Amino acid sequence: MDVEELKQQIILRTGLTNITPRDCRHIALEIQESLNRRISVTTLKRVFGFAKSSHCLSKYTIATLNDYVDQLVSFSTLGIAQNPQICSFILDQGSYLFELNDEMGLHPQRLVLEAIDTLLKKDQENLPVIINGKCIGIVYVKDLISFLASNDEMYGTLYHKFFFSLKTAIDMLKDNRS
Repeated sequence: MDVEELKQQIILRTGLTNITPRDCRHIALEIQESLNRRISVTTLKRVFGFAKSSHCLSKYTIATLNDYVDQLVSFSTLGIAQNPQICSFILDQGSYLFELNDEMGLHPQRLVLEAIDTLLKKDQENLPVIINGKCIGIVYVKDLISFLASNDEMYGTLYHKFFFSLKTAIDMLKDNRS
């Protein structure tokens, strides 16, 4: 995986829409806690372009970042709270976060049933929402499960909710929370 792909995967893994220099410190701590390996904050700042470097990243840095983004996500933390914060989002038409290969994500018109199946098969906590190579959002499996467990009087039976599009499901969750 090249450095640009690693940056995009780290953004997806952290769930952040935009990495700041302050986020590099949190990412470094998370890498140390989850992998028991150390990457300096300055190295992460170099990866994201906040610090200049005249040399390439070390093999250790690239291997550690690869392990970090490939790390399996535990689905045991997906308990549904009473009013969980909705992390999934889709940007307004014309806006996008970054460019990404279409095969790496889900289309906003994909059905909730297919999206959950894809997320679970890939053992991912989240995936990007992509149209024509542009990442326009991120969808989280916990939010889709929350949508399925939501009030049936408002959205219909569970069977019908499986066949909602991702865009519709996320919009309904956001509307319900506001």
